Amino acid sequence: MHLIPQSWPHLHILIGVFPWFGLLCVLGFLIATIARNDVVTQRTCLVLVVLLALLAVPVYLSGTASMAQLSGNPRFSADAIATHYRLGLVSLVALAMTGVGALIVLALSAGKGGAGADALLVVLGLATVTLVLLAAADGWVINHHELEATAAIPDVTTAAAWPHVHMILNHAPTVGFVFALVFYIVALVADNDLMKRGGLLLFAICAILGIPTYVTGTAAMWALTQPANPEISKAVINAHRDMALWTLVGLAFTGGASWLELWRYRYVGRFSPAALTVVLLFAVVTLGVMAETGHRGGLINHPEIRVAGDILPADANAGITVALESLMGRMVWFVPWQIVHFFGYCLIFGAAFALLLRMFGWWPSLSFAAAHKLLVLGFIGVMLNAISGMLMMLAASYRYVVSDATFAPKLALITIGAIAVLYFSASDRLWRLRPGDDAPAVAKWIAAIVFLAFAGAIVCGRLLSFV
Repeated sequence: MHLIPQSWPHLHILIGVFPWFGLLCVLGFLIATIARNDVVTQRTCLVLVVLLALLAVPVYLSGTASMAQLSGNPRFSADAIATHYRLGLVSLVALAMTGVGALIVLALSAGKGGAGADALLVVLGLATVTLVLLAAADGWVINHHELEATAAIPDVTTAAAWPHVHMILNHAPTVGFVFALVFYIVALVADNDLMKRGGLLLFAICAILGIPTYVTGTAAMWALTQPANPEISKAVINAHRDMALWTLVGLAFTGGASWLELWRYRYVGRFSPAALTVVLLFAVVTLGVMAETGHRGGLINHPEIRVAGDILPADANAGITVALESLMGRMVWFVPWQIVHFFGYCLIFGAAFALLLRMFGWWPSLSFAAAHKLLVLGFIGVMLNAISGMLMMLAASYRYVVSDATFAPKLALITIGAIAVLYFSASDRLWRLRPGDDAPAVAKWIAAIVFLAFAGAIVCGRLLSFV
């Protein structure tokens, strides 16, 4: 099985990504529990911080064993390994201290109905410092020489930053998804509505982040293959892209089902056991597909994790993605999806704009609950655009992700706007707004962000043909 490490470097790669992004996910729930004083969520967060701190031991042991195994190999820079070791040691000590702090808070709060806000803030502060140190201990340059590429081919070379961006982003829908599933399962067992809502929101966020992750992966492909890199196989990349496409489908089903249940929950005041079960099934299947995607991605630039039984793809023209690229390159297929894409934007912006009017006070006779119903139209638009956008991008991926200056801003704005919109389905305060009530200031600021993000995305999309 690919999830069973075959070597010390393989183990180090598998577990080394969990502490920093895992802490980020836990911190989001910890902040929510400070505001809501939910004991179950609070203790779950503290236990997870302790478990993440325990990972410091295998991360350190696998890291030192990897150093010994890779020493003398000209592929790996001794200076880069030494720098990573020193910074990693400091960050792991900080991680252990954060875990000790969480354990103390757990012990002191046992039988007291939860920990105090001050104690949780201490853990929050320690975890934040640890996050910064873990980010500084970046060891990617050890094995990713493309991050330091200097070769250039006019009109062909892609910025070497794309692989780096992709490596950072791909932890969001992978590690984040694991922690979303953990919180979700705990929520189902404990029957805790706050954690259920948090888990569903995290599934939706992972689904949204899956889109820029996939697109930056395409950009990274061009950066790795133009100019040609003898250490990188286009066939192996295509195998990874094929599985990444299935991961995107799984994320869409999981995130879509999660948001629909959040939307429905607002109107009936309770979750549907059947809907929650469907989300769980989608999440488990998606996690399995995601694990295979991650393994295929690791094979691209990590020969040290390959084993004798691995049979790597050799045909650079094989695969679902290559077939879709060829199909979408024909005008008869491209134009219909372009029409669908424009229609989707109309649904997204129309639904969002109606809700924003209510937030800014220009539609005071409408309750928030009535305005919130329109978001389901925006959801349909998002699903249409996710499908049509991916297909259109595959038709000319180099042009979109590399040549067009407005594509990257468009992608970033869509991501920001889509995540910001989730606030309107998560806020309890907004749900109590009646006709004539003024929206809180924070809702107006988020509404402004949503408006500017989606308007900017439309402008950037329109300029794709001109810049």
